[in-house]
Amino acid sequence: MDRANRRPDDRRPDGHRRRRARARPLATYYFLRGVSLIFLVYVWNAPSLHLWAAIYGLNYISTVPPTATLTASIFGRYSVGELSGWIFFAHQVGAALGAAIAGWVFETSGSYTPAFVSAGLLAILAAALTLLIREEPVINRMGGPEMAPQTPQLA
Repeated sequence: MDRANRRPDDRRPDGHRRRRARARPLATYYFLRGVSLIFLVYVWNAPSLHLWAAIYGLNYISTVPPTATLTASIFGRYSVGELSGWIFFAHQVGAALGAAIAGWVFETSGSYTPAFVSAGLLAILAAALTLLIREEPVINRMGGPEMAPQTPQLA
């Protein structure tokens, strides 16, 4: 169905709601990242490290497109730039804290295993929480276009 004939409430012609599945790929990527981090504990030689690096490396940047798509569909395409900046700022703060905490765990326990396992479990938790994202535009949550902030009209 072309865009011009799509109903504003995003319902199909038969009245059923369209199912949006933009969060599913993101949840899949987070889950694979978590599993790969847990697998890192069991790396035993160079070939297994290469396998882990391939899995983790292919998965590492794959979360960017679905995150940008979700941001655009929920907050509007004009907000993607600013919100992506805040998302990646929070990501960098989390990465810095994760590195510092992993170092502390190593100093305390003498092993990175608890850090890798906890990071993997947190990634799996992130996958589950990603499936709870409401993929409905914010303007619809506010009660429709009449509740949206009005832009001043120029005379």
